[in-house]
Amino acid sequence: TNGYEGGFCSNLKADVIGTPEAQIYESEFECCTENFADQTTGTCISNLDGDRQPSGQPSLSELGLPNQFVAVRANGYDEGYCSNLKEFVIGTPEAQIYDSEFECCTEEFADQTTGTCISKLDGDRQPSGQPSLSELGLPNQFVAVRANGYDEGYCSNLKEFVIGTPEAQIYDSEFECCTEEFADQTSGTCISQLDGDRQPSGQPSLSELGL
Repeated sequence: TNGYEGGFCSNLKADVIGTPEAQIYESEFECCTENFADQTTGTCISNLDGDRQPSGQPSLSELGLPNQFVAVRANGYDEGYCSNLKEFVIGTPEAQIYDSEFECCTEEFADQTTGTCISKLDGDRQPSGQPSLSELGLPNQFVAVRANGYDEGYCSNLKEFVIGTPEAQIYDSEFECCTEEFADQTSGTCISQLDGDRQPSGQPSLSELGL
């Protein structure tokens, strides 16, 4: 009655009766995303509340849309970040919507020298629930650092080293990075920095056991 931009989803019998089964959805959220994905007003999404969300969390207007993150470049590429707030998600093509903020950052801002996008991630939004990536480094992304030359080189997953590195030079583990990038290192600097927690086997560090 109010047109597309004023449209919303309802489960009132007066609205449901007579509607073809193919146009009836199990949730209000699904109905909104299927029928009003291009709605610039966000009227449908804004009508959702915590009781009607699968998670039972506060309204989407407060928390953002679950598992829907998009790139926001309002201040340019280097200051860009990812968001799941409905005002950014609504109207974005499906191919540019990501399941996680981390995936969005790595796909959309991989060459970002500032690391702005990655730095906005926090433990609550990481799949692992661990402390922020700025403290721990990026999971399963290790690169060679040769600031002090080959013999003093090592591998790191800190975002300032990883961001901007070609994908072919990023390794799943610190050990793999060391063996690939510093195999001829006479000082053993890279290997000596490995510890049990970061080795796949969880064994004591190589500096204790020997190569």
